[in-house]
Amino acid sequence: MNSSRVGVAVAVGLLLAYVTTLAPGVTYWDAGEFLSAIKTLGIPHPPGTPLYILAGNVWAKSFAPIFGFAYSVNLLSAVSTAVACGIFAALMLRWTREPVVAIAGGLLAGLMSSVWLNANETEVYAPSLLMSALLIYAAHRANQTKEARWLVLLGYLIGLAWSLQLSALVAAPAAVFLAFQSWRGRRIPIVSMMIVAVVGASAVLFMLVRARHDPGVNQGDPAAWSSFVDVITRKQYQPVSILPRQAPWYIQVGNLVEYADWQFAFGLHPEPPPSWIRTPVTMIYAAFGVFGSMWHRRVHKPSWRVLMLLFVCGTLGVVAYLNMKASPSYGHGFLAENAKHEARERDYFFALGFVCWGLWAGAGAVTAFAKAGRRFRYAGVVVAIFPFFLNFRATDRAHGADAHAARDSALKSLSSAPKNGVVFAYGDNDTYPVWYAQKVEGVRTDVTTITVPLLGASWYRAELARRHGLLDADKVGHWRGYDETLATVCRNARERGRPVVAKEVRERPKPPRNCN
Repeated sequence: MNSSRVGVAVAVGLLLAYVTTLAPGVTYWDAGEFLSAIKTLGIPHPPGTPLYILAGNVWAKSFAPIFGFAYSVNLLSAVSTAVACGIFAALMLRWTREPVVAIAGGLLAGLMSSVWLNANETEVYAPSLLMSALLIYAAHRANQTKEARWLVLLGYLIGLAWSLQLSALVAAPAAVFLAFQSWRGRRIPIVSMMIVAVVGASAVLFMLVRARHDPGVNQGDPAAWSSFVDVITRKQYQPVSILPRQAPWYIQVGNLVEYADWQFAFGLHPEPPPSWIRTPVTMIYAAFGVFGSMWHRRVHKPSWRVLMLLFVCGTLGVVAYLNMKASPSYGHGFLAENAKHEARERDYFFALGFVCWGLWAGAGAVTAFAKAGRRFRYAGVVVAIFPFFLNFRATDRAHGADAHAARDSALKSLSSAPKNGVVFAYGDNDTYPVWYAQKVEGVRTDVTTITVPLLGASWYRAELARRHGLLDADKVGHWRGYDETLATVCRNARERGRPVVAKEVRERPKPPRNCN
């Protein structure tokens, strides 16, 4: 079986798993914002992911007439992840010459819970994984053919990766290392690579042009060069440097270990702490991963070095670079009670590292069983497929009450709002599903939802003044604090005959005053 057939087989198998669990519509967190931005060709939260928005818009226009808008974009995530794992499986075959190992590794990589959960909803990390796979593939071709065109393509893909999502660049060090392994003493087309990288990265200029048309989603309003730079550098979020650490190193690495414990049997116990039923399964697959890595090193050391570099960059490299706070579920009892935690679990940041682990664990399962006889190696494929059943309950977005929860909450919020109402919301899960309902489905567009935490951003205050007349010019340029800003919004709403509603939400801070 050649590498193309192996890649297609793995991609089709995983796509069936993803479609079985694919969300039927909008989900919580960023999905509603991305769907709204894709529909309106808008600009989501910094750094904006412009290439994802453009590709998603084209994809949705092609498939929405058949499947519906939200389902179509969810399907883009499924196809992207399946193809990415298919590419990695094909590369494993080219590196190791073992088809069964490649199939088992590719399937297991795609069934890791964090990878799977990125694949069945609208999420930029799915196309980002595909871009990472393409970087490694182009680098492999450059390594094998010694043709400069593959290096030029690699440079172009690196530029595209930056305009897609920064997480795709996690694969860049391993790709460059792989591509240049066999180019010692050869002329490297550095200038050509740099030129095409700039061309690929120029997709970010879409935001500068599009913002001047004020699309429905226009976060950061990068219509001027200064605001454009603020968006691509994520100034709104006050990016942290590598030092000092936001949490102790041992907490950050421990958090990664916690996420690793979710990957193979999360459905058995979908809760954060170690579990007597889930964690032993994790340890078994960890052992397979170590065994598979050692086997890979023996059979093809050059590609093992590449995959090890990719694994390190996708795990400890991400920990070092992002310098995150402890997750909501981790660090309690070790950190001070008032220590800040991340707003949500961030296991999706490590998807690429978990893919590498899956590739090795699949290889380890096959080669371990093969010691009992070559015909037994197919038992390793069964081991690789088993996480489909072990993770299914935790990764299924297609069934149960949660399948429609985000859309239902948005429709409930909008249907209960008075005509031309102004509704205060306090977090992503109160805002983004409503944006989806209004901008994608056209439901209750008379209602204005104000995201209170965004009021501190001048671009958002300007949007409220420009679009809705709810803020005065002097409140846009100078931040007067939440109380005064909210009071102005309430006063202007009353003057326009617009009733004000403060939602009851789980993460809500104190309610806005002076709105009665």
